[in-house]
Amino acid sequence: MKKQNVYAAIIGGGAGGMMCAIRAAERHPKEKIVILEKADRVGKKLLVTGNGRCNLSHVGADARSYHGEGSAELINILFKKYNTNAVLRYFHTLGLLTHTDHEGRVYPLSNQSSSVLDVLRKRLAELSVVEYCGAEIQSIQKTAQGYEIVAADRRIFAKKAVIAVGGKNDYVGRESGSRELMRALGVGTTKVSPSLSPVRVKNDLLKSLKGIRAQAEVSLIEHRQVVKSERGEVQFAENALSGICVFNLSREANKGGCEISLNLLPDMDHDQLYKEITERTERDLTAPASDIFIGMFHKNLGLAVLKASGVRPSAFCKDISEKELKSICRHIKDWRFSCEENRDFKKAQVTAGGVTLNEIDPCSFMCKRHKELYIIGEALDIDGDCGGYNLQFAFASGMCAGDSL
Repeated sequence: MKKQNVYAAIIGGGAGGMMCAIRAAERHPKEKIVILEKADRVGKKLLVTGNGRCNLSHVGADARSYHGEGSAELINILFKKYNTNAVLRYFHTLGLLTHTDHEGRVYPLSNQSSSVLDVLRKRLAELSVVEYCGAEIQSIQKTAQGYEIVAADRRIFAKKAVIAVGGKNDYVGRESGSRELMRALGVGTTKVSPSLSPVRVKNDLLKSLKGIRAQAEVSLIEHRQVVKSERGEVQFAENALSGICVFNLSREANKGGCEISLNLLPDMDHDQLYKEITERTERDLTAPASDIFIGMFHKNLGLAVLKASGVRPSAFCKDISEKELKSICRHIKDWRFSCEENRDFKKAQVTAGGVTLNEIDPCSFMCKRHKELYIIGEALDIDGDCGGYNLQFAFASGMCAGDSL
């Protein structure tokens, strides 16, 4: 087994790990810094983010867009120095040009994820940071001089170590995670769950809606109270609801025991809707009930609303009772879906949970239990909304830790 002494070993070659290695190498140009990556190359997850466009940050990133016990305090401290502007300014020094869409999401000007990875890898090479790929971590132990890390066919002795491993699943088909490494070091972690993912729901009508998309206001309901609401495009799957607006509710919804409510016409109040539906039924009393939604919804969505409301699609409009009209309106404004517990990490963009935030110093990301051990990015119990927030945190925490090494 090969043995090697290094100044710093970064475990995980994702967004945060690469950024951390670069910043550390810039501060310590004469020191040996290595990245240990389980995959066959660093940065593979970056290539699939943002549908291949890499939504690397968000101009509105602040504590309100992050979740996890103590996340607000940590984000407020971190973003005082490493906010979106700081991250984008640094990327510009690396040669990356960016543009921002109308919702504040930041992308490379090329609209290619490879552009982000290319500038990071170029800088790693310029600084002589060594990448050991295919290096699955077998163990990490604290020593008097630092940390002993066993990975594949090599044993690394590092003065300093950084845990930059992704979540339960790294979105490119590999199981990963830092909880086992942290447990071996006695560091506290929380239960992990998939986030920014489709939400599994129970509804017999979903099969008929598979593949349909609709604009809606989506609300998460727990104990009969609306916890959070989002507007956007909902995508119907055979046994799940999807879309960015659903993703942003998935952190809690995936735990099960709650409901998702769809308001298919959020800009129309109940009285306006009742008047609209009544007028549509009165236009042609001999028309089938399914004609009510022509010009309003996708045909299959309209049929599903009728069935959920207890109205036969083939019934004549003249035979629809006032009670049924009210039921139709109720389902359009508040169509409920029971959420099931979801433990499928393969479709999750990020993992909720991880190392508890009280375990680290928010000014340096050093572990309080172990001197010169740093924990960043998705390894921590912090996750952001959809829209570039998670990559912003990964880059920012990587910069902070790298500058502190």
